[in-house]
Amino acid sequence: MRTNLKRSALALACVLGMSGVAAAHAAGDDAADENPSRSEAVELERVVATAQKRVENVGEVPMAISVISEDRLETLNAGRLTDYAAYVPGFQVDSGGAPGVTSMSLRGLAPMGGGAIIGTYIDDTPVNPSNNKNRAGSYVLDMLPYDLESVEILRGPQGTLYGASSMGGLFKYITRAADTENYEFRAGMDVSTVSGAGDLGTGVRAAANFPLKEGRLGMRVSVARQTTPGYVDETNLGEKDANGYVQEAARLAFKLNITDNASLRLQGLWQKVDADSLAQVGLDPDTLQPVAGRLDGNAYVMQPYDSEIAYYSAILDVDLGWADLVSATSHVDTRLNIIQDASPVYGVAWPLFGYPAGLSDFNMHLGTRKLTQEIRLTSKTSQRFDWLVGLYYTDETSSNRQVVRAWDMDYNELPISPAGIVGLPNTYEETALFADATWKLSPKFDVSAGVRYARNSQDFTQITTGPLTGDTSVPGTSRENVTTWKLATRWHLGEDSMLYARLATGYRPGGPNLALPGVPPMTNSDTTRNLELGWKAQFWNRRAMVDMAVFRTTWNDLQVGAVTGTGLNYIANAGSAKSQGVELAFMLRPLAGLTWGVNAAWIDAEIGDDVPPTSTLTPGSKMPGVPEFSWSTTLDYNFDVGERWSGRVGGGYRYTGKREGSIGDYGIPAYDAVDLHAELTNMTWTVRLYARNATNELVYMSASAFRNALTGEVEQVRGTPLVPRTIGLMVDYRF
Repeated sequence: MRTNLKRSALALACVLGMSGVAAAHAAGDDAADENPSRSEAVELERVVATAQKRVENVGEVPMAISVISEDRLETLNAGRLTDYAAYVPGFQVDSGGAPGVTSMSLRGLAPMGGGAIIGTYIDDTPVNPSNNKNRAGSYVLDMLPYDLESVEILRGPQGTLYGASSMGGLFKYITRAADTENYEFRAGMDVSTVSGAGDLGTGVRAAANFPLKEGRLGMRVSVARQTTPGYVDETNLGEKDANGYVQEAARLAFKLNITDNASLRLQGLWQKVDADSLAQVGLDPDTLQPVAGRLDGNAYVMQPYDSEIAYYSAILDVDLGWADLVSATSHVDTRLNIIQDASPVYGVAWPLFGYPAGLSDFNMHLGTRKLTQEIRLTSKTSQRFDWLVGLYYTDETSSNRQVVRAWDMDYNELPISPAGIVGLPNTYEETALFADATWKLSPKFDVSAGVRYARNSQDFTQITTGPLTGDTSVPGTSRENVTTWKLATRWHLGEDSMLYARLATGYRPGGPNLALPGVPPMTNSDTTRNLELGWKAQFWNRRAMVDMAVFRTTWNDLQVGAVTGTGLNYIANAGSAKSQGVELAFMLRPLAGLTWGVNAAWIDAEIGDDVPPTSTLTPGSKMPGVPEFSWSTTLDYNFDVGERWSGRVGGGYRYTGKREGSIGDYGIPAYDAVDLHAELTNMTWTVRLYARNATNELVYMSASAFRNALTGEVEQVRGTPLVPRTIGLMVDYRF
């Protein structure tokens, strides 16, 4: 029965299509035609305007960009990154068991080392830490996507306009701006069931817009709360459905039209995730098959996780007549707490201190306060020459506190506990100048160039105590000057067809290292260089669209994780790596209301031969966590139901190929999933039925190996399962 269900779903999915860029055209345009209430949710030009920090049509931008509209996020009933990331070519998101315990890779560049390689933005300002001490590559802002206009993904280095930590690309949340003219209110709720969970999931949300002074001052407010039931049992602890979590979000935004030529946007945004424990299943290190049940964990300690972000921004837009001035200011405060079962790593070391092997946990607190200021001046679009110049400054203070506790097998705390305490307070300051210019040599051909000069300084202190680490208090400092640049050209073959070439660079800051024997005092920044050739076109009376890119990226001095003889982690510079591949996004609307599209990526990414012997990487191996081939396809059909109602049915199929594990001595099998949806809507009410992972594939999206601190041998492997089949009903009201 289950096999037949899967075959039927896969057969349906083979005619289902959504591409990363095409999705915004397809889902948005048809939705607007069939249901005017959704017309403002998917304005493609507005969504991609921030790509080069000026208003441009997506088909005119000489780089690879993917957009997921608000309408598409709602159709998927997306609650976390892994619900929609597979519908973007070349974009891989792996979960460690809760929203925010997440890593992202683009075009084969995996998040090795401590810092982020993909920048995360909210509107015009960054939110991820720039330093490499706060594990920004492993803990990514995973927003509950409500009251968003879109999500935008820029593939390839974005060092010129976006600076540090965007060497692999950029991920940007675009929020809904306050409206000074129109009232709006919407509210909704949903209920869902997850296969294997004993409880129901629930969600409530509301948003409203108020013109406080028509044409002059507007306010927008939104709140949301989503609960997801647990579905993983911790058998060693006797806990059923241990991994339930709650997501909460709130946002307050204002827009003030100061004059006819100047406006100010203010907003505060707050998000929180509270998970009872991580969703991790015990796997056999040799076969990667479950040690017990397919949704049974093997932890000896509960692994709770919580994170919070408070984000404030002020964006001033001034039309000077001859140019546009933008001042973007933000302050972000992020906090993260996580407890991980470290028994297989450190519990085996207690005999060194005169006690039998036992249990251990690893407690980590990460916090960052980040202030940013960007001022840029952008020319008006002309027929011959466009330019942009800007100044950027950031100042961040970070904390990283780690504690290893010790117990015997009966959970009695040992006298040596805490066995190790490490504090890594860090400050990071950066100033950058950037410029970009485009020369339009003819109506069909232009060239552009950009450059960014950045200088950063860091101060760092290593504070340790305990038998595992010893007692130290060692300061460190570093200074770097980095220049990134880009060259691009585009050739318009016709009104709706364009070829482009782009050569761009990016970097990730280095920083002072741990003061340990044999560990270099500083990690140098690593850099990427990407050559990209692309073709964007619409044809068949604009019923079809293709977006194709071929790329090759070189990654030099890559920062990688390394391990000391006592099991402590530090960051080292390795040699080089490369990634090359092809990306395709295709969309077709053969009939009114019917949209079909496909997106796919083939990527060949490899580590170089120069790898430190203390690194967990294997020289010459495939890049960990990167599938060689991935693709997805969806279909949406909109139709009238009477005079006032319209309907939509559709779904998607997503496939992720086999990948190397983070350690390099095992692989993560390929997996696929089917998502389905159906809805009825009018100008006021929407009722939607959805099913994610409809065939209930019990597969593992990622796997982590836990090595014995004494021998280096793998003691345990824990895999994060794809969320089992989730079926839900959503009701939304708006006016």
